[in-house]
Amino acid sequence: MRIEKQAESRMRDGTVLRADVYRPDGEGSWPALLLRLPYDKTTRRYRETFVDAGRLTAAGYVVVIQDVRGRFASDGTFYPFIYEAADGYVSVEWAACLPEVNGKVGMIGMSYHGFTQVAVAAGQPPSLQAIAPVMAFADGWSTMRGDRGVLELGKWQSWVAGSMLPDHLERAEGPKGPARISGYLEDLTGWLGKGDPLTWPPVTAAGLPDYYQDFLLENVSAESRQRMQASPESIKVPALFLAGWYDCFLEETIDLYQRTAGPAEIWIGPWTHEDQSGQAGDMFFPDAQIDRTGLFLQWFDRWLKDEKTPPRDPVHYYMMRAGEWRSGAEIPEGQSETVFYLHPDGLLSTEAPKQGAPGRRVRHDPDHPVPTSGGNILMSGFPAGSFDQQEIQERSDVLVYTTAPLRSDWEMLGTVQARLRMTLSRPGLPVGLRISDVKPDGSAWNVVDTVQAGEDTIDIGRTAYRFSAGNHLRLEIYLSSFPRMESGTSPARADIQGTSQLHVTAGTSPAFQN
Repeated sequence: MRIEKQAESRMRDGTVLRADVYRPDGEGSWPALLLRLPYDKTTRRYRETFVDAGRLTAAGYVVVIQDVRGRFASDGTFYPFIYEAADGYVSVEWAACLPEVNGKVGMIGMSYHGFTQVAVAAGQPPSLQAIAPVMAFADGWSTMRGDRGVLELGKWQSWVAGSMLPDHLERAEGPKGPARISGYLEDLTGWLGKGDPLTWPPVTAAGLPDYYQDFLLENVSAESRQRMQASPESIKVPALFLAGWYDCFLEETIDLYQRTAGPAEIWIGPWTHEDQSGQAGDMFFPDAQIDRTGLFLQWFDRWLKDEKTPPRDPVHYYMMRAGEWRSGAEIPEGQSETVFYLHPDGLLSTEAPKQGAPGRRVRHDPDHPVPTSGGNILMSGFPAGSFDQQEIQERSDVLVYTTAPLRSDWEMLGTVQARLRMTLSRPGLPVGLRISDVKPDGSAWNVVDTVQAGEDTIDIGRTAYRFSAGNHLRLEIYLSSFPRMESGTSPARADIQGTSQLHVTAGTSPAFQN
């Protein structure tokens, strides 16, 4: 493998971006795979782990890893998302014309660098032949703020402070700049959500980047928001998507797959944003790890090298607790819908309560919020995935509703939805909902969850999960999740009426022990 450092490309406004280019040994002409990211192209994980440059070049690809505008070696000023479509278009066409590149370009990347692919593909540059977004999204604005009516403060602060500020300071002040916030970063977990977000010490100490407050205050123009969004319907090149059942961008990645206009394939594993080994929190799912680079090579060999591949289903998903991969033509959605009713004694049953049955009240104390625990999160020091929720479910500010033990194994497959009849003490009050798998020993493992502005109908999330015979299904309701969300400054309450329901799609109807 031959490496060219800091190859320069000039954007439409004259700004110079820099990339490292990895070429196969020997002479030839090959397709290029482009990764555009804001996280330092020289970091080992991007050239050896997420993108295995050695293996890709050995397979006959030129690998191009580029710092986006305003980050690390590239010139200009960084502002999240707004430059990626235009800069990416120019970068694709530049990569296509690099020495030893045959004019064909694919794109690769995860999360923010998944968005950089989506934004470019929607613009349809002629040299772009295929993309492979992992845990990606099409709308940077709503995804980073939280698009369910509640600001996901923990995710936003973790990203800005942990991923963006060190380079922001080094560009402004030189190599010693990041030392000014090193103390905050060493205990970033402890700082999340503390105090007024607008004057949060880790960012005020760094000299606020404009975008931090802009996103909090929604101080972004309509034109800028539009530049942060891509239209999946405009993506016509073949697209390979990877998503995780415990990833914060699960719904966004599935939405991309369903809306893209070109040939598409998706793999959904029991993965978190930071771990695709099969370890999701304290739960391990066997045979869940895939050869990601091998999958990329199959995809790009097909579309950039015209290699014939056997036909296969476009949707591949892992059935959690069954320990197996399955495939089909559509995103999994069970054919049977089961309606559970929330009884005043905490029973979750397929039988409706008596007419006029009383409801239950759940309260929120801002001085003692319910702590964030696992699920589809992305926050510094708070691992995503599945954990035993017993301790949280025993709190007085958490309501739980639990079924009788299952008579036989039962598979939850698709979207879980709550239809709550509730009265909130204030409009827009955050409501947390979590489904758990309760084992005979009393441990309660989260399966799917959400926190969003309280409404009568709330999609808790999507999953593929097998409940074993003898286990229970549990629904949990709470009004805070700190530091995922702000805890607020005033107490709150919600009255859950007896006519509330939980709707679950599954392969079959569940059977319960008497």
